[in-house]
Amino acid sequence: MTPSAPPPDEEQRSDASLEMLRGITREMATADDLETVLDSIVSALQEQHHTVLTRIFLLMNDHECAICRKRIDAGEQKASDERVLHLVAAAGVAPDPPDLFHRIPLDSGLPVAVMARTRRSYFIDDWRKSEEFRKVSGVASLWTAMGVVGVAGYPLEANGELIGGIGYLARRTLTREEFEVLGIFADQAAMTIKTAYLFQELARHKDRLQVENAYLQDELRLDRGFEDIVGQSPALSAVLRKVRQVAPVETTVLLTGETGTGKELVARAIHEGSPRKARPMIKINCGAIPQGVVESELFGHERGAFTGALQKRIGRFELADKGTLFMDEVGELPLDTQVKLLRVLQEQEFERVGSTQPMKVDVRLIAATNRDLETEIAAGRFRPDLFYRLNVFPIRVPPLRERAGDIPGLVDYFLAQFQRKLGKPLRGVDARSMEQLQRYSWPGNIRELQNVLERACVLANDPIVSIGETLRASAATPASGSGANPRPVLTLEESERAHIRRALTAAGGRVHGPNGAAELLGINPSTLRSRMQKLGIAARS
Repeated sequence: MTPSAPPPDEEQRSDASLEMLRGITREMATADDLETVLDSIVSALQEQHHTVLTRIFLLMNDHECAICRKRIDAGEQKASDERVLHLVAAAGVAPDPPDLFHRIPLDSGLPVAVMARTRRSYFIDDWRKSEEFRKVSGVASLWTAMGVVGVAGYPLEANGELIGGIGYLARRTLTREEFEVLGIFADQAAMTIKTAYLFQELARHKDRLQVENAYLQDELRLDRGFEDIVGQSPALSAVLRKVRQVAPVETTVLLTGETGTGKELVARAIHEGSPRKARPMIKINCGAIPQGVVESELFGHERGAFTGALQKRIGRFELADKGTLFMDEVGELPLDTQVKLLRVLQEQEFERVGSTQPMKVDVRLIAATNRDLETEIAAGRFRPDLFYRLNVFPIRVPPLRERAGDIPGLVDYFLAQFQRKLGKPLRGVDARSMEQLQRYSWPGNIRELQNVLERACVLANDPIVSIGETLRASAATPASGSGANPRPVLTLEESERAHIRRALTAAGGRVHGPNGAAELLGINPSTLRSRMQKLGIAARS
């Protein structure tokens, strides 16, 4: 026997329910926050024929509910950690008072509480025929006054987790088909609400992490100075005080100190503390650039400006526009380049090599040198007017032998780096090694300390590292003594650079030929030129 077709009005209602489901799904897909999701659900359901009231309840504690939180803050309600159903969205004819049944415990006899407690949906085509609903206190009289006939409700569950419930009241009888469509919709709504919850939590945690990160960065700067500057000795603290004073202003800074003391880190700290920190800090090592290309590196060049200039090049000053330029080993600049640098500092403009068009720049300069520039001025190798322009705010970075108290902190810092790099469980150095490290004069300063520790860590077989023979005991001198500072031992590279310069001076700046520097040193002229280029030495005529 062929089943009879449903009455036209029921078929139309079923089609309308499916179309409603599609519409709500589209709205939920475009919603970007929990409140929008909830409003789209109740608004779409409320558009159905003869709908009286649609409500969504979510399971939460009082502090998670915006309404209850306001009441708690106003002293109108006591806070409870008990998870109960809270009315979070509604559309239709509101009962009087409007917040009636806002907070419903799970052990309540109200239909939505029974549904959530048992996780079972309910469907009554006409509640007036149901003795169960007629007995619920307060509900029968309220529904009668509102003209309610059909009642439906579904628990909202996502991946087995109860997150709340949805209730639907109509002034007509409901069909089973409408109820089944509502069930499909409730499942999708639950997943959408859960997703919105997760995005809300993610945003909250992201904001919190940003605040905590900013706070921790501030704490680290206060405790350790800035970034990777490690230590709390009086000598280093004095440097960091000057950094804090000069960083926010546009003053030119001259960093002086021996090689390996961390002048670049101090420059980075000044840049990071300045209004220019959003722009890059451009670095250039003036001692590592061959003389013939110094100007091109600093100011750039036009195509065809000289042999080999096959395309236009942007110089470091142009790259550092609106930012900071850190010029390391500024004492190595040739005299003719010093003149052009002085013009940039005075007029804030320069010309690319091969161009006559001046370019304006806004650059803050931080210079650094391990030379005594006043001695260089007396020898005629450095312009006094450039020195006075650079020496506006001098900061001397102390050698490691003057801050021996910082060595334990530096050791811990480097060991943490080498632990990750070498994959070894390095926990510290033994007491004898620490004493050895603190008594050594460190002519190569922090860079030498880092190298000594890395060698020891590579050789270490235990978590507690022993320095042993990696530091020559015969070279160790007390960090503080009877008065005279020990003369620092030059590194091999520094010693080679000084020896070549002496040979060039003796040869009058000539590299090859009779009595040239190559002949005096007993090496091939091409070999000498190669070493000079690597060491950043320019022959002076």
